Amino acid sequence: PQGARTPTNPPRTRAMARAIIALALVAMAAGAAAAPFASPAPLPSTWVVRGDAAADTAIKATIALKRVNMDTLEATALAVSDPTNARYTEYLSAAEIARMTSDPAAVAAVSEWLTAAGVAFTVAPTGASVAIEATTAELSTLLDTTFTVVHNAETRQKATRAGPITLPASVAEHVEAVFGIHGLPLPPRSVPKVTAPDDDNAGAPVNVIPSVITTAYGIKGVNATGDLANRQAIAEFQGQLLSQSDLTQFFQSYIHGVHASQDKVYKYVGDQQQGEGVEANLDVQYIMGVAPGVKTEAWQYAGQDFCGDLKQWTQQILSTSNPPNVFSVSYGWQGDMSQIGCSTQQITSIDDDFKSIAAQGVGIIFASGDSGSAYDGQRCYASWPASSIWVTAVGATRFEGQDTSRPEMAVDQFGSGGGFSEIITPAPAFQKDAIASFYNNEPASSLPPKSDYGFGGRGTPDVAALGEGFQVVIGGSVESVGGTSASAPTFTAMVSLVNEALHQAGKKPMGNLNAFIYQNADVFTDIVKGSDRISRQGTQVTEGFDAVKGWDPVTGFGTMKFTAFLDAAKKAQNA
Repeated sequence: PQGARTPTNPPRTRAMARAIIALALVAMAAGAAAAPFASPAPLPSTWVVRGDAAADTAIKATIALKRVNMDTLEATALAVSDPTNARYTEYLSAAEIARMTSDPAAVAAVSEWLTAAGVAFTVAPTGASVAIEATTAELSTLLDTTFTVVHNAETRQKATRAGPITLPASVAEHVEAVFGIHGLPLPPRSVPKVTAPDDDNAGAPVNVIPSVITTAYGIKGVNATGDLANRQAIAEFQGQLLSQSDLTQFFQSYIHGVHASQDKVYKYVGDQQQGEGVEANLDVQYIMGVAPGVKTEAWQYAGQDFCGDLKQWTQQILSTSNPPNVFSVSYGWQGDMSQIGCSTQQITSIDDDFKSIAAQGVGIIFASGDSGSAYDGQRCYASWPASSIWVTAVGATRFEGQDTSRPEMAVDQFGSGGGFSEIITPAPAFQKDAIASFYNNEPASSLPPKSDYGFGGRGTPDVAALGEGFQVVIGGSVESVGGTSASAPTFTAMVSLVNEALHQAGKKPMGNLNAFIYQNADVFTDIVKGSDRISRQGTQVTEGFDAVKGWDPVTGFGTMKFTAFLDAAKKAQNA
């Protein structure tokens, strides 16, 4: 009939169109539902894949959740740590930090995903992480990945490692990083040994015991009462465990005039309690030996994924309503972080934890490393996490001429770890004047090319302490041990004594130390001799930095004048 028209979209065509649209929507949904999230760094040359991991291999993984209000938290952390700020020492509680930074939407999205997958999990009190303990078979399905066993022929270490992982888009938008599946352990560390004469041909190190430290830094005027309000702690990784029997023998040999109970570790947190580790014994014997009477905790992690273990530790601090006032940590990495499987996202996540811990009023003190400038023929490296702006890094010194009556200098039987970070950049505001002073005092001809180090980044260490010849009881025998891992607990113990005096005066602990340190350079003895152009083995390297007048990336501002440091700390709180 006149006016009739052929349909432009007959039923069959419309059906096909609907089918195509439906398929497209399914494809889009599938793409939105699952997307690549993270891949492992290439295996270092010393590691090889040995084969697939057994399906029932147990894995501890941590999902770090994105947080909110981190700018506000950072402003708070800076304010409560700055003696010139009206909010100095007005620390936040763990619960207040959780309320400020936890994102309920992130918690809900990840919880719903894991529940639907039938994977058991625990949400941390911080609301900032979710812990999973599952088999590789379960995680392979959850993360759409495979697990292999990798082995290091040189160090004889092994690890279970995932391939690339996938997360649903609705989950990925709420996740900072996933820990415990891509990381590698730190290489085993041997105690630095004398391999070459000292700069001044003085020979073997002085035998350092707590009384030598007390005399060198003028420690006096504080008697710890054992009040639980002032506690200190060591954090141990890589399966390092302390020995209580060795600690008791150490006290019997070197610490006199104290109550017998003062040689006991107050509390253990984390994995196994006791063993026989050189590092753990060094840490506990000197943090307790220099500050006898201060209750001491041992936080120990037996895992073999360094960044994963760090995340577990920092989240545990933030989940504790009344943590120790200060931690000493003798672990870190001077090199490319991908060599131990730590991603940029993981480093940022841990650094945000350190920021939160500073807001909580807990001090974190790290050894700065034993590899000097860590020059590898191409680049110099500062140690991390020691280079976080939210922790304090401690370098190492020795006595000139190995004579306790003489001044100290930078160690030279290993290198005092120091330099400028490529990770933490630009340098924090509190440090810029000190770094500028270093560049004025260090001849330009002595500096590495700017392309060979983290020019413009955070400088470490901040301070220093003795680090050679420490007498440590190991398996019932005394051994001479060195390293910034001796310096860190020594410095931490002195801070604990200052916190003790502040507590007895009704004041708050010092918390994050960095602003105080950079505002009070005069409470340190400047170290102006030595360099960090020295390897872990004590051999010379061609690039590095010098100890000069003022702050430098070898010994920081130098060693503590205890009484002056204590007086300045009291003055900062009008004590």
